[in-house]
Amino acid sequence: MKVARQWQINDQKAEKNGLHKAIYWVKSQTKNEDGTQKQERWVADQKYVGDWNQNKKCGFGVQYYGNGDKYEGGWFDNQRNGQGTYWVSEGKNKMRREYTGDWVNDKKTGKGTMFYQNGNRYDGVWQDDKSHGEGRMIYANGDVYEGSWFKGLRSGYGVLTKRNGDHFEGYWVNDKREGQGSYFFATKNQVFVGEWVDDMPKTGVYSEVEDPYTVKEEREKHFMDPYVLPDIPKVELQDPTNVLKDSMELARKERIIYRAIHIPLDEMYSKQEMEDLALQFESASNQEHKITLINSKAIFQSMGFDIEEKLLQSYLKHLQQDKYNEFEIELETFMRLVAIILESQGFDQSDINI
Repeated sequence: MKVARQWQINDQKAEKNGLHKAIYWVKSQTKNEDGTQKQERWVADQKYVGDWNQNKKCGFGVQYYGNGDKYEGGWFDNQRNGQGTYWVSEGKNKMRREYTGDWVNDKKTGKGTMFYQNGNRYDGVWQDDKSHGEGRMIYANGDVYEGSWFKGLRSGYGVLTKRNGDHFEGYWVNDKREGQGSYFFATKNQVFVGEWVDDMPKTGVYSEVEDPYTVKEEREKHFMDPYVLPDIPKVELQDPTNVLKDSMELARKERIIYRAIHIPLDEMYSKQEMEDLALQFESASNQEHKITLINSKAIFQSMGFDIEEKLLQSYLKHLQQDKYNEFEIELETFMRLVAIILESQGFDQSDINI
């Protein structure tokens, strides 16, 4: 019969598996200038109470951090995974719930609710610790935004309802209103429909909104004597429909590159279109999955677009910015380059801000 040695018995006892009441981590106390210590050398820093598997946190557990914060929820492979709640310390014996929801590998990913210190609250989808996907933000001032998010910013289609009753629905880029959108003024019963640029209305139409439930007050008449107006020449905008159309097209031309840089790819292309572009890209890419400017020009020619090389270079410089390299174009950059080419077709290149 084989007899276990003492070190093997001790090592097995030290193995963390199953439920443990508490595991403490300690840190060394800071020494005085003369090298002495007034208190004990070691002080408790962190504590974990919960399930273990092969010396790793796994299952349900509560982690107390050295800064006073606390996490309670699921664990796997020593990382927060599954459902869990993170609490933030706000002084002695006072904690504020910061986040409740899904975690993947120590990051907020999935569905969850964030309670911000400034009073804002976000309910929706998360990815890598940022609001990403569909979600709703309830602001401390009473405003509510519900719609698409991209890497922590409002991006895509969304609806903003303000506390005073004003209402915007339309498109957002980089946390600002950009593209087609409608704004309803609650107190004026007016609506603006048109093109937005950098969070401001650029061009469009204002119109009155008839509200059957609103009773208009009769104004007091001050002048009772009849008054005959002199002949006034009629002033009207010639061909207003085309004037508005041209104005909106010009606004879009001026923002082609900005929108191609910042709009998420899955909003510019369908899934099938992205797959087709990826196949075109891979057919010309090298072992590092990159193509050159010459490769991209050849792809565009196969798609029926004959683009001058200098123009492609100017587009690429905007996309790559300070990392300009026409010999190392990645897939995302290529797709955004395609977006610029598609949007600029039929436009005079001098109208496009490059």
